[in-house]
Amino acid sequence: MGNDFCGIARTLGWTAVAKEGWEGLVMDLAAKLSALPNARPLPGVSDAWEWSPAPGFVLLAALSSDRRYAFRLNTKDSYDAEFCRAVLEFVREREVEVIGRPEPLIALAGFSWPGREFDVVGRVGPKAHLLFHEEPDLHDVVFGVFPGYSAEISGAESADQAAERYGRMFKASDMNRSPSPYVLVRFDNPRTGAGTIGEQPVFISPDYLVHELRLLEGAKDAYLELWNHRNQQWHVRWDGLWHVTCGARELRLPADEVANWAAEVIR
Repeated sequence: MGNDFCGIARTLGWTAVAKEGWEGLVMDLAAKLSALPNARPLPGVSDAWEWSPAPGFVLLAALSSDRRYAFRLNTKDSYDAEFCRAVLEFVREREVEVIGRPEPLIALAGFSWPGREFDVVGRVGPKAHLLFHEEPDLHDVVFGVFPGYSAEISGAESADQAAERYGRMFKASDMNRSPSPYVLVRFDNPRTGAGTIGEQPVFISPDYLVHELRLLEGAKDAYLELWNHRNQQWHVRWDGLWHVTCGARELRLPADEVANWAAEVIR
């Protein structure tokens, strides 16, 4: 492999390697990330950078210990340098899970920070995010990370569901955000004409869950199925009282208790 070729490869963010009789290219992630516009080393964290592509946005990325993967944290109008460093350091401590687990979206339990209520760090894989989507080789080795809440992530999300949660529902770049609980439903209410289409459940907000539950009261042949972050599946209908079941568990609730039940089951 000639010197001219190696020089071109380094310019493009790749490193030439030779191993066991073969030659190839390995992406130089450090070169790629440090070359991003306005990128600068992240103080206090080795092999990490921060950059600001627009006012209010501060983006951060840190390499894995083998320098083959990167963990990216986005912030919008909420950058807190010390807090963000803590998130990235926590991810590095758990990098075996971050990189090795196959689920598109996972929660890393055990995270905490004074003055904030986050209790997990979320990780979204390359199949479920659009980070560096304009550079496929870079995109495929980057994991999105963000501070989160245990009630938000089940670990059973499909790639499409994980993309919806991370891209639309979490507001993951807001370091000051409130929880966005996992509320996956399938329902039908013949009286109002409202319901989900087909067999595919959809994510809704907690407020909308309570709204639709209350509309089930007195509605013949209406039902609502609810999945929460614990991967429990609840079935709800009205027959003079709320009839709520989850496997062998069965509850009978008076009319005014359904909102309290819903708040508890998704918490």
